[in-house]
Amino acid sequence: MTLPPNSPSCASVIETAIRGLSDADWSRLRQAARILAWKVPSVDAEALLFDALERTLDGRRRWKPAAVDFIGHLVGVMRSVSTHEAARRGLDTIALTSSMDAIGVGNPEDALSAEQQIRRLRAYFGERNDDQALRVLDAMELGCDGPAIRMQLDLAQTQLETIVRRIRRAAHRVLPA
Repeated sequence: MTLPPNSPSCASVIETAIRGLSDADWSRLRQAARILAWKVPSVDAEALLFDALERTLDGRRRWKPAAVDFIGHLVGVMRSVSTHEAARRGLDTIALTSSMDAIGVGNPEDALSAEQQIRRLRAYFGERNDDQALRVLDAMELGCDGPAIRMQLDLAQTQLETIVRRIRRAAHRVLPA
């Protein structure tokens, strides 16, 4: 389902989705905005999040509910805006597949794409209410490396290693070999 831009139904569906965001959803969106903003100096995290909301509400970015949930859409818009700004400034970003290498589950091209792998792992840890693993997966999906994840999530090296081990063990159970 693709919503036509600037239609009353489009605006009402988006407004309903915004009102339906839980405190945990807002927390995840703000964390994603902080991580993405951190990668581009002088980009404000809160401004990035509200820019994504504004672009969605005014129709510059179209949400496809059948393809992605609202949080995924907003993170995608924030990623796009920050990536464009980073490219404009000539800053490098870390590829998602290099972050998946940290998990160490086979070759992403052989089984599932890195994005699909993270989605499955996110669902697994979401069912178990493992917020730490979800935050690390979010950071990995956004292309952060270990030092960036530790800094953004205020984790010690051993804490991050423990969480990554937990993610690796789960990956071996839930992802196809």
